[in-house]
Amino acid sequence: MGQTRHATEPSPAEGTVELFPSHLTVVLDGVVRRFHHVWLRDNSWAPEDRVAQSSERRLFTADIDEAVGPVSVAFDPDLGLDVLWDDGRACTYAPAWLRRHDYSDEPARRARRFAPPLWPAAAVEPPRLGHAEVVGTEAGALAYLDAVREHGAVIVSGVPSVDGEVERFAQVFGPVRELAFERVHNVRLDPAGYNVAHTAGELKPHTDFPSYAWPPSVQLLHFRANRTTGGQSNLVDGWAAIAELRRAHPEHFAVLARVAVPFQMFSDHEDTAAEAPMIELDPSGEVRLCRFSNQLAQPLHAPFDQVEAFYAAYRTLGRIIDSGRYRATFTAADGDLLTVHAHRVLHGRLAYDPASGARHLQNVYMEFDDLLARRRVLRGEHKPIPAQSRHGRTGASQGVTILAPSLS
Repeated sequence: MGQTRHATEPSPAEGTVELFPSHLTVVLDGVVRRFHHVWLRDNSWAPEDRVAQSSERRLFTADIDEAVGPVSVAFDPDLGLDVLWDDGRACTYAPAWLRRHDYSDEPARRARRFAPPLWPAAAVEPPRLGHAEVVGTEAGALAYLDAVREHGAVIVSGVPSVDGEVERFAQVFGPVRELAFERVHNVRLDPAGYNVAHTAGELKPHTDFPSYAWPPSVQLLHFRANRTTGGQSNLVDGWAAIAELRRAHPEHFAVLARVAVPFQMFSDHEDTAAEAPMIELDPSGEVRLCRFSNQLAQPLHAPFDQVEAFYAAYRTLGRIIDSGRYRATFTAADGDLLTVHAHRVLHGRLAYDPASGARHLQNVYMEFDDLLARRRVLRGEHKPIPAQSRHGRTGASQGVTILAPSLS
């Protein structure tokens, strides 16, 4: 931290730079922002440290001296922070770049992390968009991608009910993920089918392919025909269910984030198997993956003294998921295409009467990262802000206050 200032002391002026043994501070927008010397040196945009044609890093981090520090520092309100490092490199860090990457303020750092709104207990049908708009206009494509990112599910109506159309639709936005069994999966009544989806019975809300170490994170389901009695679709916001579990039963949440569960899905010729916790957290402790499939769970291999705690937690989460809270139930029409963020939203269906009409779905899988990347490209947000121009600059900055180095 910087030096302690008494209430009677004036706040440092905009652009004031203060030096410390391992970091410096600079005042931008009235906020004292802290940056480690090694972090600034590592993120140099000096021409010698970047690949000119791609802006990729050329500087090898392991070559930076652990005691790297500035020889001189200056600040210009328009051009930014000029640093001459003790290894001889001259670097500039633009104000906009410093604001974008400031990591010293924890609330601001966390605020930059997108957290989608969770579904309320009384959830409603996902947003609906028209096929022609989604595949034919940039605004429609962005509306579709925004819905997947924020709501976790979206229905596109009017998709042609022809073979393989779900794959063609998916490839508008990114590559299809190859999986075992089929590239385009056919979901219909099949007495010889390898999965419960090939029956007419109820499917409890679940996620697909927990039997992969990294399950597919996006699923697209195209209702080529849906004219049966029954068979309504169910969606459950798994992250909302887990949030309730975390609030009401933190000990159960901890168990399901720790204990690995075996899952398997197989046919006569294919096999997928993985062992992982039902709840996976990101480095900040937030949920990033829900892995829940009653039909694919295999015998637990947990230590003996953890089994009863696991079943208490598993039962509690299952009851929340099956409670009707955070659930949207709807009837899909011919030509509807449902997309879900499959690490978040569970899907299922009610039982149906196969003698009452035709029912045939086709589905493919994608990766959420690819949809987010497509969204960034369409919004023009995918290229990083350079910290300095390719040619750099020389000369002293004006209007700068440099405070004496502090040893605190």
